[in-house]
Amino acid sequence: MKELWKYFEKNDHDISIDECGIQHFFPSQAYAYNTYQNFIIHYIESGSGIYEVNDQRYELGAGDGFIIRRGTKVNYYANHDDPWKYYWVGLNGRHLDGYIKLTTLNSGSVIHFPEDSQSSKTIKDICVFTKDYFDTPNNMVWYKYKVYELIWALTTEFQDKDHTLELPQRNYEEVALDYIQSNYTKRMTITDVANYIGISRSYLYRLFKHKYEVSPQEYLQDKRLKTAKKLLQNQDLSVNEVAYSVGYDNQLLFSKNFKKKFGMSPTHYRQIINQKQEV
Repeated sequence: MKELWKYFEKNDHDISIDECGIQHFFPSQAYAYNTYQNFIIHYIESGSGIYEVNDQRYELGAGDGFIIRRGTKVNYYANHDDPWKYYWVGLNGRHLDGYIKLTTLNSGSVIHFPEDSQSSKTIKDICVFTKDYFDTPNNMVWYKYKVYELIWALTTEFQDKDHTLELPQRNYEEVALDYIQSNYTKRMTITDVANYIGISRSYLYRLFKHKYEVSPQEYLQDKRLKTAKKLLQNQDLSVNEVAYSVGYDNQLLFSKNFKKKFGMSPTHYRQIINQKQEV
């Protein structure tokens, strides 16, 4: 039984969460598929089962874990008498490979978490939090903090001393995208972004447009409006509060931009959501 399976909005951070979930298997329940996800790490909290990958078969139990990587064919199934329950977190990002190369998990398929493991605790924390809370700008900051905590724990508990971290130099447009991702809920302009980096707004526009095929202003507005659409599903927030939460001082401008993007006003969109929830 899946208690949680959550996909997150794709972004271009150096490290980010793609998905997370919680599942308690039925006796002998099995999965078999070709993996398309980038890197998913599983922590087995209880029970036992079998994980098969690359013609290798592993018997795993509580305190163990396994990794699923893109391009592999995997099979896994629960013990009939003691089916496992596990938590998983999928990771992605420009620098993920560089971080994982610091660990012994770089080529391995199974994990034996140490006693009092911080990495297994963080995986569970992310899943439980996701199950209990909605996406909000503040919560997205929490996720960003947790994904780095997880990477720190993995590189500490599974350190590979033969490797050192080598990250590529980031370009101006990449720094700008990360800055917008982290600050779009604030009263921020693209001039503020350019000033933060130390280049002109026009130069930032050319670089950003060339790499991402949208202008910095278009990207900022798109990020704000997509977040607002999610927040409008929370009936405890007024439209004005939603607008303020994603960086708009002017509710009228927010409503105008929202309608232009989604074809309806924020109020109309909320009415549709209410009708669906009542059915």
